Amino acid sequence: MKKQFLLPALFATSLLSACSGPDTPQEVSEAFWQSMVEGDAADANSYSTLISDAAFDSFERDWQGVDIQWGRVVIDGNEATVETLLAGLEDARPPLETTTYLVKKNDQWLVDYYRTGDALEQQPLFGNVLGKLEQLGQELQARWSRQSNEMALEIERMTQELEQQAQLANERFSILMEEYGQRLEQQLDELSRSIEEALKENPSAAPEDRRTLNQAVIRLDEQKQQLDEPDLQSVAEGTQVAAQTQLDLNRLGNEFAGYKAEWQQRVAEMESGFKAFLDQLHQPAN
Repeated sequence: MKKQFLLPALFATSLLSACSGPDTPQEVSEAFWQSMVEGDAADANSYSTLISDAAFDSFERDWQGVDIQWGRVVIDGNEATVETLLAGLEDARPPLETTTYLVKKNDQWLVDYYRTGDALEQQPLFGNVLGKLEQLGQELQARWSRQSNEMALEIERMTQELEQQAQLANERFSILMEEYGQRLEQQLDELSRSIEEALKENPSAAPEDRRTLNQAVIRLDEQKQQLDEPDLQSVAEGTQVAAQTQLDLNRLGNEFAGYKAEWQQRVAEMESGFKAFLDQLHQPAN
């Protein structure tokens, strides 16, 4: 692994990309880790998948004085990895060899914050954390599994019926789909904004809770994009993603009790709206 100290590397990079800012996966990785060394939440937000400064937890480590070396860069479509060697961490001797993960969104490379943070963890400790989360969410996941199967069967049945009626109801179907898709996109946006607000209003929440909130916003925003040209699959998935997100948010601490009640109501409205939409499609055209 070729050694490159962080600050000189960033200085050289800044001269080359002063106008456009970090562009390549390595440049973005360097800028991101510089923000970690400086404890700069705003920059960490800018160069990563964090959706709010409040989600920044510095991976619960002190990065001051840490030297960072860079290795191989691998780009695979909209994902990339950069081999990263961290020297000078208090709890890591010899230097910690890890990976910086990146994703490309809207033509911009961003560090996948939580996946990169997970890579820092020792496997036994991380495994224990996952085990606890799995145990806490087991009952909720079982409930979701049942609901998901029921919805999948309903969607399959509806799809078969719609295919049989396609020629007769094509125009009406398109109008209903467009109207419902726009309504669902708005509902997902409002839910996403509410979750982001909860994250900003609770900067001292547990790291696991901040992670859950951050990832929920990302998931909902990605789903909204699928509704730009809605079809039966995208609106069904939108409702499913909202329901799954609400179940994930139920694991949050008591300080989010008021928000959780609000989110449950929002998702219940989406589910009832989807059912009403399916009922409309069942009705014969006038």
